[in-house]
Amino acid sequence: MDLVYYNDMPSATTSDCSCTQYRGNSIQKQEVTSPKWTKVLLINLSVALIFALGGLCVLGIMYVSVTVQLSTLNCETNFHGKLYFFSSDYLNWSSSRAFCVSKGADLVTITSQSEHDFLASEIKEQHWIGLSDLKTEGHWVWVNNQTLNESGVQSWHKRASGQSEPDNWRGTDPSGENCAVVKYSEGHVDWFDISCKLQKKFICEKKY
Repeated sequence: MDLVYYNDMPSATTSDCSCTQYRGNSIQKQEVTSPKWTKVLLINLSVALIFALGGLCVLGIMYVSVTVQLSTLNCETNFHGKLYFFSSDYLNWSSSRAFCVSKGADLVTITSQSEHDFLASEIKEQHWIGLSDLKTEGHWVWVNNQTLNESGVQSWHKRASGQSEPDNWRGTDPSGENCAVVKYSEGHVDWFDISCKLQKKFICEKKY
């Protein structure tokens, strides 16, 4: 602690802690705040604020980027008055459909052989389509409530052994195979029924 003595001529000094001032024969005690520590505190607070704002800016940019991507996803590919989005993410059938619906679309409904061939030319691995028999086993319906007979096209895979899809195999899922994918197999892209719980890419469709 620095002691400051006054002898007729007034003077004052400060230190980094509390100091006591003497004026003649009287004593006055005064708390003095250190400018040094005040500056350090302000600098630290400023740096913390800058980092916080920087983090918010990064999150904002990421959010805008994702929003833009999702808002334009339906415009990736078009065919005969329909817009398609071929996902790069993997979701189960229900989540895939929910994603498409949230963007004003739905899982693809295939209504012609030419549409099937077009989609087949665009994929290299399994993708969910909007076909299932979740409500009634063996009664396959599109997400727009059309039956296969009403949509006018079927492309179930037929194996060389004579067996064909859908086969409702229960080897991986006791509830069976109730959702359809388009899949490349044995030189063709056909439809297969698989467990709805599996994570696959998917195709969204929207008319324009």
